[in-house]
Amino acid sequence: MRADRVTLAIDIGASRSRLALVEGGAIGERAERATPDLVGSDGTITAGLVVAAVSLHQDAGSPGLGAIGVGVAAAVSSAGVVLQERDFGIPAGSAIRDSLAATFRVPVLVDNDANLAALAEHGLGAARGEQHAAVITLGTNIGLGLILGGRIYRGARGAAGEIGLLLVPAASDPQEHAESRLVDAGSFGRGISRAPAGYAWIEELVGGGALATAAGGNHKRVFAPAALAEPSIRRLSEHAIEGWAMAIADLAVLLDPGVVVLTGGVATDAAPLLNALQRRVAELAGFQVEIRLGSLGPDAELLGADLLARTSLEGGTADDDARAGLSAQSAGGWR
Repeated sequence: MRADRVTLAIDIGASRSRLALVEGGAIGERAERATPDLVGSDGTITAGLVVAAVSLHQDAGSPGLGAIGVGVAAAVSSAGVVLQERDFGIPAGSAIRDSLAATFRVPVLVDNDANLAALAEHGLGAARGEQHAAVITLGTNIGLGLILGGRIYRGARGAAGEIGLLLVPAASDPQEHAESRLVDAGSFGRGISRAPAGYAWIEELVGGGALATAAGGNHKRVFAPAALAEPSIRRLSEHAIEGWAMAIADLAVLLDPGVVVLTGGVATDAAPLLNALQRRVAELAGFQVEIRLGSLGPDAELLGADLLARTSLEGGTADDDARAGLSAQSAGGWR
């Protein structure tokens, strides 16, 4: 393997983290770890992630690496600095980037995982050629990468797209003042919330983690045809459709994307609900919104991390292009 062709792509999620060596756009050796298992005595995954990366690299025969791309389930600045500490081990700042760079001595680029999924689906997949697209990642939590005018839209601080944190009214016991409390959000379901009093974040109700908890530990039950015969499971699928439809309808009336792409493991499992979801979005938005399943499957974030890493190997302004969020077509260098 040539070092100018091989990248290490990393996707750090709330429940699992994935690492893969990528050459010429093809994923080769890979590994997966439960994210909580990477958390060390300092409360972060930094050291554990480095160990996992070194292990994968050695297992693959220690090929020469050109660069590393990292997607994290957190807001990231245009300079690749994590803006928010996450309670599953992601530290704020540049610790993850700096530790990997010091270990492998190659460029390390970091971005939000949904942004990387959007880059991949826009450059290689279901949103290819679209100037305005929204890529929603349905996993343990809910993320969003926005392509506006052919570029990733990051907002003023890099925190644009945190669609899972949309607030919905939710009732709870007025005597309950705990940081985490059981709330009832009506047609969006019930769940444990850490949102401001009187509200819940939508991902706490219809994210994959919340649905799995409500379904007895497995979100796949919510979408299995046989399980829909169970009234309690059928209600969960109805909650999911309502929550996702509200988020997409709000997105549609605010930004009018040409297409909404759903990606991630939960999106793949929920494919049978796509028609019902599309109908409900049209009812809420007042017009038809094209919704597609991502064509890259659960590897969208890894492929996006590869695309991001690869820009550092191409010289010139490629890294600046990546930070600006240019698509494969616009940057002219991602193939």
